[in-house]
Amino acid sequence: MAAVRRSYLFFVCLFSLQAVAWAVISLLRSLFRSFEQVPLDAIAFQIAVIVVGLPLYLAHWLWMQSLAAREATERVSAVRHLFLYLTLGLFLIPLVNNLYHLAETALRLLFGETSIRSNPYSDPVEAMLRNLAAIVVLGALWAYHQFIVSGDARAGLIAGTSATIRRLYYFFFSGVGVGLTTAGIVDLLSTLFYMIAPSSGIVQGPDFATPIVLVAMGLLLWLWFWTRAQRLFVSGVEEEQRSALRKFYLYAVVFVAVLGVVSNASLMLGGLLRRLLGLPAEGDVRGPLAAVLGLAIPWVYHTYVLRNDALVAREAPRQAAVRRLYLYLVAAVGFAALLTGLAGLVSVLIRSLDRQPFVGDLREQLAWFTAALIVGLPVWLLPWRSAQLAAMMPEGAQERRSLVRRIYLYFYIFVATMSALSAAIYVVYQLLSLALGERGGTTLLSDLGHAVAFILIAVAVWLYHGYVLREDGRLARQEQMEQLSTLRVAVVDMGEGHFGRALLDRLRLELPGLQLVPVGLTETAAAAMGAPVGGALAEQLAGASIIAGPWMMAAPDLVGGTAAQESARTIAAAPARKLLVPAPIAGWEWVGTEAGDVGGLVQQTVAAVRQIVEGEEVRSNRFSSAGVVVLAILGALFLLCVLTSLFNFVPSLFY
Repeated sequence: MAAVRRSYLFFVCLFSLQAVAWAVISLLRSLFRSFEQVPLDAIAFQIAVIVVGLPLYLAHWLWMQSLAAREATERVSAVRHLFLYLTLGLFLIPLVNNLYHLAETALRLLFGETSIRSNPYSDPVEAMLRNLAAIVVLGALWAYHQFIVSGDARAGLIAGTSATIRRLYYFFFSGVGVGLTTAGIVDLLSTLFYMIAPSSGIVQGPDFATPIVLVAMGLLLWLWFWTRAQRLFVSGVEEEQRSALRKFYLYAVVFVAVLGVVSNASLMLGGLLRRLLGLPAEGDVRGPLAAVLGLAIPWVYHTYVLRNDALVAREAPRQAAVRRLYLYLVAAVGFAALLTGLAGLVSVLIRSLDRQPFVGDLREQLAWFTAALIVGLPVWLLPWRSAQLAAMMPEGAQERRSLVRRIYLYFYIFVATMSALSAAIYVVYQLLSLALGERGGTTLLSDLGHAVAFILIAVAVWLYHGYVLREDGRLARQEQMEQLSTLRVAVVDMGEGHFGRALLDRLRLELPGLQLVPVGLTETAAAAMGAPVGGALAEQLAGASIIAGPWMMAAPDLVGGTAAQESARTIAAAPARKLLVPAPIAGWEWVGTEAGDVGGLVQQTVAAVRQIVEGEEVRSNRFSSAGVVVLAILGALFLLCVLTSLFNFVPSLFY
């Protein structure tokens, strides 16, 4: 009931406040135009929105505030803070936009410009007044809601989901500030470079107003939000220091900056190689150079922040997952550029055998493919080396088992396999065509050379990534054997022994080397499991790291008989980790899980033991059969589309 009420208040307050705010802004803007230019129906509509919407908003907002004052759960509600931060964001975006246009117009007038390029209004004074009207209304509303949010923060009411919403708000606008500042710096540097070495085709004077305002607005926005995010991080609150959203923001900024630097450095290097090869100049180096210098600033700073974060707080698992995602994304981009440059250079070298070496388009392709190879190599090597060092460390088991690492390795193995398959099919096709007299000519050797070269590159990629996978598997098996040799698992059965026997057999099959202790609490179970009869239970459980058995072993009052109750108390007193299996029992039902049959229970128990061995959190690995079928169908369709595209595309590479 409370959740429905919160949702109702959330939507009514959100939409009514936005409608009233923009109606007031439109009405104020109408005052700055002549009476003949303002449609009367527009004024009537704006007044109607204010007259109807303002009381509606005030009634619901005061209702929300009174609930927050009376009930603690309302004031800490995530829905309430979602409304507050979403409202702040919806006001801040147009507020920044109007501040930008106001500052740019004022600066252009200060520079003596009579026409305002970025404003649709011929009169700059009218344009500034329109911006000022929006700034006053939006600024007042933003400041009021910021006051409410600050009060909740001082009272310690922002935690959990509400803290996540606040972090999302901070990092989103911090990122916007970084983007505006970087764009302004790049634009400013580019303008300065064009002033130092002007182009003959440029007749318009340098534009300093736009980059100056971009830098000023971006810095203001970034400093406001980033300082608050940093203050939360250094406050010592574990929730802030272990936030995956913070890591995602930092790595996202670094990733975008790296891509920008790499792409523009490739353009610069390609242009330089064109000049060295005697080709006419193409493009302009000043733009890429300004982009490289501008993007290097957020790259260097956020890399420094990441390193400092590692010194302040230990990396949480989700933060480590974000770091791996960044490393493997950059490595994947770099390796793709490296392979593109290598394949292109091989193609250029082979085609140069059929004609005069490196003339015409071959020389140009040589320049660009060489640039891709040179730039792609460090972009791939540096993050890949970092990921490999982390995976090869003694505590690197989590790195080697990470999903993103497996996806990266198998992706390039898949690409290499498909490339080799396509090229091999092309080679066989050409040879059969030649044998049947359907193919000949001077380009046959070149075409076959292309295919063979691509096969060799694909095989090299396949062998290297396959070697990395095999090394990961070898180290994983070695670590697993070391852990299994020190792990003692007691398997308890208090029925007929079917479950205990099946679990023992499955553990011996999947986890060889594991020390297993069969414990049968009944004579039938002991006989079925091969357990000693009559031994003291405390001695059997001594030294056990894990005790796995039906959930009844933890319920001494449920199990009948004094001996059974004593056994249950002994198991409960043991220091080992207990794995309770949801075995079915008449009159008792499980909520949130299924008891299942013996085979399913054994499979789940073995999976839980494996997770403990690998140092992971014990969690269910159930997946609906319908989901498996859907994923299998989608995967098969995707693979079919990829294969069809490759078979249609590869022959065109050689003509």
